[in-house]
Amino acid sequence: MKTIRQWLSVIVLALIVVWALQNRATLKPQLASIVSEGQAKLGAALSGKLGSQLVTTDDDTSSSAASSQTSRHAKTTHTTGSTKAQSARSASKITTTGTPIESIVQNTTLSRTYYYHFDAKLSAAGRQVFKDAVATYNQTGIVKLIAGKATNQQNSITFSVYHKKMQHWSTSIELGHGGPKIIERISWYDRQYHNQATASLNGSYSQSYSDAVAVHELGHALGLDHSTDKISVMYPVSQGQTQLSSADLTSLKAIYQKS
Repeated sequence: MKTIRQWLSVIVLALIVVWALQNRATLKPQLASIVSEGQAKLGAALSGKLGSQLVTTDDDTSSSAASSQTSRHAKTTHTTGSTKAQSARSASKITTTGTPIESIVQNTTLSRTYYYHFDAKLSAAGRQVFKDAVATYNQTGIVKLIAGKATNQQNSITFSVYHKKMQHWSTSIELGHGGPKIIERISWYDRQYHNQATASLNGSYSQSYSDAVAVHELGHALGLDHSTDKISVMYPVSQGQTQLSSADLTSLKAIYQKS
């Protein structure tokens, strides 16, 4: 009986060897791959790298799913000019669509309520023209601008002054600048946006202290971009416009009255 078992073992072993030889072309790459992968994992485990890689991956997933940190922090600032030479620009075409919207404001959902405050260096004249601009936008009923300090998750506007002298050969002067600064907070259940905007007058020129310039810069702060329409308050060279055009209102609604 023992002899029979030995012969059966020999026969089975021989069959396995023959089968392996016949299929060696297929088995060799697979075995090599398995051995190589096993060696790599074994080496990583022994060195502690495999564990650290897994921990890092888990931490990253948790951060993207539940973090309330800022993931987009973008700012756009535009300037307003006043020409010294009348022939410097060609006539613009009146648009039948909305005024352009700042790119970083597009595809966001912003509250219509803003809290604004004045920088300590802004003069009484500067504060007055910005107050007039605030009244102009509040009259639209599209946005609501309130004097006061915003929380970290509320829209805010800072009105300020800066000083910048143009070169003597310049054909235009810079009267002000302004723009939105969008903060995006992501949690596991939603996305929230708020705007930390600025609007500023160039105190080096008396022409800056006008309602037209203030309305223009506040428009940038709220998300409106430059327009090629001269009746728009967002035309880049001041035309003295203080009332929003129908195109301006259309775009303001597009930003703050999303369904």
